[in-house]
Amino acid sequence: MPKLYIHSLGCKTNHYETQALVQQLSEHNFELVEKMQDADVGILNTCTVTAEAGRKSRQFLRRMKKQNPAALIVAMGCYSQLYDVTKDCDIAVGTSRRNSIVDLILNKLPILNPEQIKPMSSSRNNNEKETISVQRQPEPRLLSKISNETEYEELGIVSQQSDTRALIKIQDGCNEFCTYCAIPLARGRIRSRIRRNIVKEAERLVECGFKEIVLTGIHICSFERESGRSSDALAELCLELNSVPGLSRIRLGSLEPLSITQSFLNILRQADKVCPHFHLSLQSGSDSVLKRMHRKYNSEQYLTRVQLLREIYPDPAITTDIMVGFPGETDKEFEQSLAFVKKINFSRIHVFPYSLRPNTLAAKMEQVPQDIVKRRVQHMLEAGEILAAKYAEKFINIIVEVLLEDVTEAESESFIRGYTQHYVRTLIPKKQGKTGEIKNVLISDTQNDELIGRIV
Repeated sequence: MPKLYIHSLGCKTNHYETQALVQQLSEHNFELVEKMQDADVGILNTCTVTAEAGRKSRQFLRRMKKQNPAALIVAMGCYSQLYDVTKDCDIAVGTSRRNSIVDLILNKLPILNPEQIKPMSSSRNNNEKETISVQRQPEPRLLSKISNETEYEELGIVSQQSDTRALIKIQDGCNEFCTYCAIPLARGRIRSRIRRNIVKEAERLVECGFKEIVLTGIHICSFERESGRSSDALAELCLELNSVPGLSRIRLGSLEPLSITQSFLNILRQADKVCPHFHLSLQSGSDSVLKRMHRKYNSEQYLTRVQLLREIYPDPAITTDIMVGFPGETDKEFEQSLAFVKKINFSRIHVFPYSLRPNTLAAKMEQVPQDIVKRRVQHMLEAGEILAAKYAEKFINIIVEVLLEDVTEAESESFIRGYTQHYVRTLIPKKQGKTGEIKNVLISDTQNDELIGRIV
């Protein structure tokens, strides 16, 4: 049995695509291993959302080759779509033709005999191979190509997933072209998955024991937008999934603020399995910065969307992304952003510094000195920690349902970790009664590990 090591960098969409590839290779008797040193094939799903993600992608590929020079090294994903990485790998595929990867591996892996190679399904477009550059450069060469895919590439039903919350990819691509972002260059234009395939996958995941599914994609509010639909299409999809027997939770990935309309919420509110957790990407609370970013909303419009959510859902979790140090960001603009974050009362914020990406408009703008960016990031992180604690405190002495996900260690004590519907992290002591405040948790004191994947 050939042995496979695989690692994914970046977003949930990358993670889903990685798991799809693992499942495809398992059909050819590949055995998953935890160490690159033990592998015959090593695969990295790369990321290019920031310069740091790109650096990690290059570094990880080189480390894989160093750890196991005899192994076949495969790069896939956003970074290898935009940059020539063939110096550091044997096979390079971008963000399309992922279904050709299995054939490429089977054809190149020396330990396999020809009779072991099973033909791929014709539905996987295995006749269309990714063109692999043979140029060798000291550093990756910017390819500056945009994926020209117009149809969604179906990866099949991915029922073999490594996490307790199962991912379902519903669309690919992005048409927004924010001035700081290279993802539309790597992923191409929007294209949506067929609804019946999404529902089939949800049904199969429930059969496999999953209680919660997370809808993911590059820009999920663009689901079916290429067909002229609005964000109502996403709400309708949630309503369809809501009727899947045995499914307990539906969680939405990142949402575009202007997609939160009254019409969208009128449909979504009928799907009672949708978690009251909404990740609305803000990026900045300063209107002048939002304009330079080419975001299509201002702070007042964002606030209105949050108010709409809070009118329908009691104490919903509103999480977001905040970019600090966008080109030209002044002290005043940063303070505006910080004040707006506090005004919204987010339940959690993901803070990250601006990262220059080649071929984007923001790369040509005046950059903020790094020492200033680091200081601002720290201020925003501190605000985020206070807001997260404030939100979590709302649930003290409240009975909630928790999806138990894994076992973790904290302060020399063993806990079962899980998340509520509102995405509040919960730690339950394995030795009940040791911590009096949660002695009434309604789970057994024995065989705790068997509860992973259950909602209690």
